Amino acid sequence: MPSPCPGMDPYLEANEIWPDFHNALAGEIRNELNPALPKPYYARLEMRQEVGIIEEPGARAWIVPDVTVVRHPRPPVEPELGGVAVMAPPRRELSPSVRIKVRHETIRHAFIEIRDSSRGHKLITLIEILGPSNKRRGPDRKAYARKRSEVLDSDANLIELDLLRGGRRILRELSLEITIHALDPLPTYLVLVNRAWQRRRRASAYQVFPVSPRGWLPCIPVPLKRGEAEVPLDLQYVFNRTYDTGPYRRGAVDYSGPPPAPRLSAEDAAWAAELTWPWREPPPPGPGS
Repeated sequence: MPSPCPGMDPYLEANEIWPDFHNALAGEIRNELNPALPKPYYARLEMRQEVGIIEEPGARAWIVPDVTVVRHPRPPVEPELGGVAVMAPPRRELSPSVRIKVRHETIRHAFIEIRDSSRGHKLITLIEILGPSNKRRGPDRKAYARKRSEVLDSDANLIELDLLRGGRRILRELSLEITIHALDPLPTYLVLVNRAWQRRRRASAYQVFPVSPRGWLPCIPVPLKRGEAEVPLDLQYVFNRTYDTGPYRRGAVDYSGPPPAPRLSAEDAAWAAELTWPWREPPPPGPGS
């Protein structure tokens, strides 16, 4: 079943939904690319661990729920009552307490690598789907920035999919504020394609695909080596397959209210409400109905 939204579904950006959607989308991209890639190239799915911490001003928060294990104490021994009242000696046995272990589960962040089996499985193109902690201050964003710098300093191509409205835009992170403000209207979502052979010492060319919440996700080129034909990747097609085979319309996503923060514009919010109206649970019957 398709999503109620024609392109990216903003309801999927909820913290409890996004990790599953992110990893499923990465798998579908891998599945779509392998039949289309010429030999000796192949696409494989890789995972890295992220801590999921965001550092907002004055706060440090986890974007995924913690797992808490509670160990209950043995019942306390009640003191004996009765007899002559005397001053009790200080207690030496510790009072009952509860042992709590809080386990901060790391996030498994999926990404796609295209490699060349004829050259020692050399990395040719990296496809990254940004997560919430990659776009907000914290250790995951720092780690991602280091990895991006390593790729941009190499001879591998880089594709970045930013399908989240919250956090810092990719173009701002790359100090391309003039470029992003030149886009009219400002994009809700972004896809960037960076070809290795278009990098210079002080400049790098990006192919930018701006996406509005009402538009389809783009069909983008996947670069390989300079002079070779680029492989088209229809992101809307892989999105539709991810949604159709996932749990999102089967009760996992709550369409009864507005999408998660940040808020849509008034016009887009009204548009989203109209699209999702048929998906909402009917109100309970009133008295006498």
